Amino acid sequence: MVVIVGYVAWRWLAPAPKQPTPVAPAQTSTATKPKPAAARPIPPKQPAAERAGAKPTPVRPVAQERRLAPEGTFFLLQRASLPIDSGVIGFAPGTKVTMVEQGDSASTVTDGQYQFTVQSSQLTNDLDLAASVAKADYTTQAQITELTAKWAQEYSQQQRDAFIASEKEKAQKKTGQKTPRRTASPTPKR
Repeated sequence: MVVIVGYVAWRWLAPAPKQPTPVAPAQTSTATKPKPAAARPIPPKQPAAERAGAKPTPVRPVAQERRLAPEGTFFLLQRASLPIDSGVIGFAPGTKVTMVEQGDSASTVTDGQYQFTVQSSQLTNDLDLAASVAKADYTTQAQITELTAKWAQEYSQQQRDAFIASEKEKAQKKTGQKTPRRTASPTPKR
């Protein structure tokens, strides 16, 4: 499960590969003679982008500013669980928690109702990362639900088919018993 969420998060956050810009082949013509160098006009100095009519590209890429949660507010990067007397409470990735006590490797957090301990590396205050982790988990859970429903429907159909087959078999046995059996007639002696 962790591997799936990690893979989905990596696919979601990994930058898309940039396509190389196609270069037009140089056009050469053997039918015309090149003009002497003195007869050619010298074009004014222009950047290549302006000559082609394209917009100039920025010198450095614009970095997207990270959106951070208020201080003390974090989000779970992985599913967490808390054993209680009546069972287990589960916390989905992306669950908002508040820091109670921060340690080197583990931190105590609360969701407002329950207090529990998680690894500090499994917390983030990056709102975009938290949203993508929650979305990936939701997508995975929806796919699991869909598959489970499909399997349950297939199982129900198999059960119906088996029941119908057994009822047909019972009906055939009953009809076979009600027809009088032919007894072998004595063969004439010669």
